Amino acid sequence: MPNGVQTGAARPPGEPQPAPINTQTGDRESRKELHSWWRQFRHRGTRREAEQKIFGVALQESIRYANVAISLYDAEGNSYIYGYVPIVVAKCGVFLKEKATEVEGIFRLSGSEKRIKELRAAFNSPPRYGKGLNWEGYTVHDAANILRRYFNQLPEPIVPLEFYERFRLPLKGHQQQAVGPIDGQAPSVGEFNMEKAIVTYQNLITELPPLNRQLLLYILDLLAVFASKSDLNKMTTPNLAAIFQPGLISHPNHDMAPGEYRLSQDVLIFLIENQDHF
Repeated sequence: MPNGVQTGAARPPGEPQPAPINTQTGDRESRKELHSWWRQFRHRGTRREAEQKIFGVALQESIRYANVAISLYDAEGNSYIYGYVPIVVAKCGVFLKEKATEVEGIFRLSGSEKRIKELRAAFNSPPRYGKGLNWEGYTVHDAANILRRYFNQLPEPIVPLEFYERFRLPLKGHQQQAVGPIDGQAPSVGEFNMEKAIVTYQNLITELPPLNRQLLLYILDLLAVFASKSDLNKMTTPNLAAIFQPGLISHPNHDMAPGEYRLSQDVLIFLIENQDHF
């Protein structure tokens, strides 16, 4: 993380605290541009409130009415809004980071289907969309499951389809060098330059639409936290990538292609393991 940058500005009790996100200290002009973009973006026409949902709805639409601001501190100690993520992601992320980092199999074990349906209804319901949700009566497995379902039910992965091949290209022919040998990988071809790959991904992430970039960085940070305690929770980076890859980087043309699926998972492994560079 850049020197002098802190994360997690204080929020009122009960409000979701954003997960840390790595970012360069932005200048005032770029922050003004963000505020201007957000004002114009959120006031575009949306469906009637009664029809507004978040599950199965495009991020660019649901974020307008179900968002949480990510606040950071600059080198002078001044807080500013870095971006916005869905309420469901922020609420589940904070709860899981507080209660579940040492729970074995946290993203593998199912929660209660009854409680998960209740959570889905709460996060789908206007006008708060779960912002004031109290986790009493729910388990960390319920939260982990609803978080997975949110990502898996998005109409388009967080890495947009137009960026799909560009995100996979740096690791093609270099999967073993990048993330270690895993069954199903394509053979290695040539030399792999780790530093070059990191710079390439830094540039690619910068090119993503703002909402996609903010959410990708947020979830990469969350997954890295769990990977760092895999000796306790058994959620290694490959395990986490296998679970979250469909909602983060996938393509319908490759759903039945194991080799392509493997490459996309390896890309996510690489991004999680190197998230502090992004």
